[in-house]
Amino acid sequence: MLPLLLISTVPAFTLLLIAPATKPCAKLARELGLLALLLATELLRHATAAGSRFLGRDRGARTTMPAPPPPSWPKPPPAALAAVTAGEAAEVTTTPAAADAAALPLLDLPELALDRVLEELSPASLAAMACVCAALRGRCSADALWERHLRAKWGRVLGAAARKEWEAELGARAARACAPRPARRRGWADSLACAWPFSWIAGRWLNKGDFSAAVAAEPAPATVNAPVTAPPADTVAAWYRALECGEFWFPAQVYNREDGHVGFVLSCYDAHLRYDRRTDTFTARYPPHGRKPAKEEDGVQWSRLRSPPVGTPAHDLHASDCLEALRPGDHFEIQWRKNKDFPYGWWYGVVGHQASWNAHEHLCRCHEDDTIVLEFQHYAPGSRWRQTTVSRKDHRETGDETDGFYGGIRKLQTKDEISTWRRFWPADVLN
Repeated sequence: MLPLLLISTVPAFTLLLIAPATKPCAKLARELGLLALLLATELLRHATAAGSRFLGRDRGARTTMPAPPPPSWPKPPPAALAAVTAGEAAEVTTTPAAADAAALPLLDLPELALDRVLEELSPASLAAMACVCAALRGRCSADALWERHLRAKWGRVLGAAARKEWEAELGARAARACAPRPARRRGWADSLACAWPFSWIAGRWLNKGDFSAAVAAEPAPATVNAPVTAPPADTVAAWYRALECGEFWFPAQVYNREDGHVGFVLSCYDAHLRYDRRTDTFTARYPPHGRKPAKEEDGVQWSRLRSPPVGTPAHDLHASDCLEALRPGDHFEIQWRKNKDFPYGWWYGVVGHQASWNAHEHLCRCHEDDTIVLEFQHYAPGSRWRQTTVSRKDHRETGDETDGFYGGIRKLQTKDEISTWRRFWPADVLN
């Protein structure tokens, strides 16, 4: 009878639940309908449980013969049991040294030996070891261990700006965690559900946020075997995990942006990058160029990335401190932008000779002249992008809206920097 009553009343309750609660009376009707539905469901559950118990007692009363006891197997004598145990031990440990090593727990190793073992673990193994127990969690989350892994994989693309942004991200997370959450407005049905004696209503009517808050308010049991899912947020291990999982966009620079577009050959632009460990590549997000929206590029390889060599922001002019030392044949990179609304990019070039000394390069005195000739030799002779000049003593941003604006200059000091630029040399000369 009760199931038929429940089935017949469900459509009416459903209409009450989906009706728009635009007026107080409609909201009251919805709450009354929900309360009636919950009550009917609870009564059905209790009736089903009572019927099951009654059928179980009736079935037990009709059973006259007891079940036969399980067969009892004869116990081996103590001497035979000792012989079996000794044989198993002999199969597992064949030498006394192996037995001693097997009986030695990892945490009983000396401090230096344990640290040496942890240093040999890969990042994945180190993270798994941190989940074993609370004692190993602290050791495996040590910054000294993870700094080595961070430098080995990420040191070439992470700079001071990336570390600064990570610290700012930690501060923002802490601020969000401490911010007070707005209280949800509760109806009278919520209050009734909290005091209702039936556990079904209290467990299902309260939303997940209230339930999670109640669970979090309970004291957690103290155990050393509690699993650890993530390292503390203010550790190097947490930074490494955020980079590996693509949870943190870090600043770096990308050679030949937009997959080697002809307009960006032998250039290097600032971007924010996110790692994709499935493809071992990056997604680059470039800042907006004037009114143009920000662009994203997928599939950026490791070989096209570098950490910013200077701390100058993309829209600021770099202070050139190498002009007096520039000589013909020196390799450099210079800031350039199409107009003053665009961010700067770094472009590769070589210091050239002045026209009056081209025929007598062995007698060159270009380094004594106030004018420095900058050549971009991947452009064909006669191209307007092939050559430009700057003042050695009073260099500022120079240029116009037609040829763009040339900014600060940085001399390349190492062969590695020069060889990295030369790897992106185009196959054909550009016009």
